[in-house]
Amino acid sequence: MARARDRDANFWRAMIAGMLVSVFGLFAFIAFNAPPATAEDTACRLDRRDPAHTVLLIDQSDPFNPNDFGWVREFMDAEARRLPKYGRLTVVTPNSSSPYDPVSIYTKCSPGSVDDANPILENPRMIDDTWREYFYEPLKDSVEATLTDRNQPSSPLSEAIYAVADRADFQASQRNRRFVIVSDLMQHSDQFSFYRSGADYDGFGETRLAEQIPGMEGVEVVARIVPRQEYDLPMSDVKTFWASYFGETGATYTSVN
Repeated sequence: MARARDRDANFWRAMIAGMLVSVFGLFAFIAFNAPPATAEDTACRLDRRDPAHTVLLIDQSDPFNPNDFGWVREFMDAEARRLPKYGRLTVVTPNSSSPYDPVSIYTKCSPGSVDDANPILENPRMIDDTWREYFYEPLKDSVEATLTDRNQPSSPLSEAIYAVADRADFQASQRNRRFVIVSDLMQHSDQFSFYRSGADYDGFGETRLAEQIPGMEGVEVVARIVPRQEYDLPMSDVKTFWASYFGETGATYTSVN
């Protein structure tokens, strides 16, 4: 009988230990998956530990054609979906009146797409509805309003790039930085203009702008070239210019038509 009582006691000890491990494990699981505190207006983390930051620069110095809206929407959709949960997306446009102060038209953090949803703790349908209503639809509306905005008298791209690289939320301490430029890539400002000097990188090197090339090591830069019926300069020259420019910044640069 003593042995039976010992076996029963050991059994209940094991059961209680197992229950305690399960309870503590559940609390640990919940604590580990607890969402961080976020800003009400942007849904960005208050501790500023964004897992990624994508800056989208839309150059509306020349008007977009109605046919452009479709590919811009698809391109924007892909950029929004690639962001992880709490990843920040900022949309800016060049500013002719103040070249080093690009206009910010949108900044929010992704609440997470369906692909990020935890099926144990979250409802995928609600996740998708939240993503669309609070993140994607405002983004789409802001970008489409920008595409229909009046064209500007100049296109200070280099100045805008310098300003983006100087943002406090786009420094080397920020993980997964991505800079996307939607433009015909025609630099045109008082400091340097392709229309006056061509896409001459040696000539650019003699300007003050060349002294302001930012350090962008670790940044992934993608230029989505806006299609035109006719370009003012050979696009091969324009691509070569910007490849040289971003090569000096230390960024990883690609351009797509």
